[in-house]
Amino acid sequence: MESCAAVIVTPNETDARVALSFLREAGVAGRACASLSELCKLAPGDVGCAVLVEEALVHPEIDDFLNALASQPPWSDLPLVLLASQGAALGALVERLFPESGNVAVLERPMNPVSLVSAVRVGLRARQRQFQVRELLEQRSSALRQRDEFLAMLSHELRNPLAPMRNAAYLMKRLEIDNALFIKARDLIDRQVAHMARLVDDLLDVSRLELGKVQLKMRDLDLNAAISAATETCLPMITARQQTLEVRLPSEPCCIRADPVRLEQVICNLVTNAAKFTPEAGTIIVEAACEAANASVTVRDSGIGIDARMLSSVFDLFTQDANTLERSQGGLGIGLTIVKRLVELHGGTIRVASEGRGRGAQFTVTFPRQSVRVADNKAPVGDVLAGSARRVLVIEDNPDIRESLGMLLNMWGHGVDYAESGPDGVRRADLLRPDVALIDIGLPGLSGYEVAQQIRSRETEWARAVRLIALTGYGRDSDREKAAASGFDSHLVKPVDPDVLQALLKLT
Repeated sequence: MESCAAVIVTPNETDARVALSFLREAGVAGRACASLSELCKLAPGDVGCAVLVEEALVHPEIDDFLNALASQPPWSDLPLVLLASQGAALGALVERLFPESGNVAVLERPMNPVSLVSAVRVGLRARQRQFQVRELLEQRSSALRQRDEFLAMLSHELRNPLAPMRNAAYLMKRLEIDNALFIKARDLIDRQVAHMARLVDDLLDVSRLELGKVQLKMRDLDLNAAISAATETCLPMITARQQTLEVRLPSEPCCIRADPVRLEQVICNLVTNAAKFTPEAGTIIVEAACEAANASVTVRDSGIGIDARMLSSVFDLFTQDANTLERSQGGLGIGLTIVKRLVELHGGTIRVASEGRGRGAQFTVTFPRQSVRVADNKAPVGDVLAGSARRVLVIEDNPDIRESLGMLLNMWGHGVDYAESGPDGVRRADLLRPDVALIDIGLPGLSGYEVAQQIRSRETEWARAVRLIALTGYGRDSDREKAAASGFDSHLVKPVDPDVLQALLKLT
C-alpha cells in the first residue's frame, strides 16, 4: 500500500510549523509547501491530503491548481482541507473555488488542533482507498493485457493447423470423385474448419471491442445486398441441418451507412445463432424493412426459444442458459455480445423477443437509413478474372501449410518455390525474383516483418514491384499496421479462404 503524507500549503512558515507539530504529535506524516505552484510539482503519490491556508489561494496559482485537479485520473479525488476565516461565507468560498470537487473539508480559523488532525486523518483514509482503487484498476489492465496476449498466441496456434485443413478441404472439392461418403466427409471437414475459424475470430473480436480498437470502414451500401451475401455464406450450415431459410427483401434498394465486412458479420452471427438453436427441418426467416428514417433486418426462427428471465441478459458476455442454450449446441456465449457492440458502433440498436420455451426467437437490428442511392461498386467480372500465371515464393516454416499452399498454387497454374526460414526466404527472393511472395510472420532466423523490410530495401525495380502478402495467424489491428509499415501489400489471416487468395493473385 502506498504511503502518503499531508501537505500544508501556506506562505507563512510559522503556520506551517504549528500545523506540522500538531500532526506529528498525532502520528501523522506531513510536509510543508510555500505555494500552490510548489504543491503542483509534487508527485501524486506524495500527496495524501492537501491542507490549504486561504492566503495561498492567490492568482494565477489557484488557476494552475484547479487545472491540476481537473486533470486527475478517474480514480483520484485529492482530499482538500481548507483553513479560512470567512465565517458564514465559507460554503460560498468552497463552491466558488472548488465546484467540481466533492472532497473538501472546511475548517474555520483560528485553527482547532483536534479538528485539523481529525480532518486530515479522514482525508488520508479516503486517499488510501483511492490508491486501492488505482491498484485494482492497474491489476485489471494488466490482466486484460495478459489475456489479450494469450488470446493472440492462442489464435496463432489454432490458426496454423486450421490453415492446411482448409486448403486440403478446398483441394478435395476439386477432385472428381463421385462417392457419397467421400463428399459427406469432405463437406463435414470444410464446415467444421470454418466454424473453428469463426470461434477464433470471435474471441479476438471481443477483446478488440472491449478495448475500443475496432475501427469501422464505413460506406454507403445496400442492406438488401448485404443480407443476400451474408445468408449465402451461412447456407451450407443451414442445408446440412436440413433447415429452411426464407429471405424476404424489399423490391427497392435500402441504403445504410455501414462497414460491409462487419455488417455481414452481424447478420451471419444472427443467422448462425438461429440455425444452432433450431431443430432439423426447422425454419429461419431473414426479413428486411425500410422506413423513412430507419432500415431493419429481422432474423426469426422456429427454434427452442428463450426464457423470459434470460431476455435481459442474452447479449451479456459468456451468457448461456443452462436449460435453453444447450451446451451440446457448442459456442462460447460471445456471438450475440459481438453483434450488439458492432450494431451500437454503427449507431444502431438491437432487440430480442421470444414467447418462451419452444416458441422460437426473433432478433431485430435497426440502422439509420441513408437517403442517397447506392452506386454499383462491383468490378466487372472480366477485370477480376483477368491475369496470368505468377511465380510465387512461399516462405513458411510449417511443412503442412507450405505443402498445401503449393498444391493450391499449382492447381491454379502458378509456379511455386519454397523457403523454410527468414534468411532462406530473403536469399531465394533475391535469386528467383518472384512476382508474389507469401510470407509467414513467425519464421525462424528472421521474422516475416524483417524479411519484407529486407526485400523492400533492395534498390531495384523488382523489389519495388514484387507483391508481398503476409499469411499469418496474427490478426490484431496492431499486426496489420506493423505488416503495412514493413512493406507488405496485403495481410491475410490463417486459415485463408482459398477463393480470396486466388482472387488476390489474379489482381496482382
